[in-house]
Amino acid sequence: MPRVSSRLLLWYLPAFLAVIAGGLLAVGFALALRGATGDPLGEPPPAPAGAAPAKAPGKRLLLVLGDSLSHGTGDPSGRGYATDVVEALRRKGPVESVSLAVAGVESSDVLALVESANVKSLAASADLILLSVGGNDLSHSFGRAGAPTEALTAVTASRAQFARNLRGILETLREANRSAPIRVLGLYQPFSDEGREARIGASMILSWNSVAGETALGFAGVSTVPVFDLFEGRADRLASDRFHPNRAGYRAIADRVIQSLPAGL
Repeated sequence: MPRVSSRLLLWYLPAFLAVIAGGLLAVGFALALRGATGDPLGEPPPAPAGAAPAKAPGKRLLLVLGDSLSHGTGDPSGRGYATDVVEALRRKGPVESVSLAVAGVESSDVLALVESANVKSLAASADLILLSVGGNDLSHSFGRAGAPTEALTAVTASRAQFARNLRGILETLREANRSAPIRVLGLYQPFSDEGREARIGASMILSWNSVAGETALGFAGVSTVPVFDLFEGRADRLASDRFHPNRAGYRAIADRVIQSLPAGL
């Protein structure tokens, strides 16, 4: 088994530390869903039993789920890729959008979110669902490794759990909504370094993208949106944290998402 260098670990640790420092991992997600007494706070308003939330007649609904990519972290305009997608869809008619993305969440957090009754009800009336998930599973697995030699074991276990969680997310969304297209963003390599460490990092990310793609193939109307190539050697598309996309990076993601959508949407 090849040894993962401490330099490779340092690639992912800044994201892990940034999440902790910003309070966006466990605390941010918990506050989005629960109050001090444990009552739901951040979910959409409850709908009548068995009914989807009402939306304006003639309007399509875009539901955005996931982590910091769907939240738009790093974009100084605050738009992220989802706003660009909404604007493109509005050229064909009215669109409403709801974003439940929270920076720092892992796939297990997103699974818990979509399993809630209110989010299922919201998903049931969506015309398009966009999802970004998995990046934090990967980066946080490095942080949980006790030593560099344990990193590959931790990453392998985390990847297997990610596959199970993603399958659960997609199953839940498909049970709620049989027809809306679902697009899952792939992961990208934000580090432009060359050499063995960069190749190992890229290989890991591509293996996670492969897991996501294979999982998506098991569901009708679900596909992954590859973005790895959009950032390969393109530091100009990264924010000042050198990890998240900037405005140009999110615009590139949005263009790729739009290209993947059915013509009739």
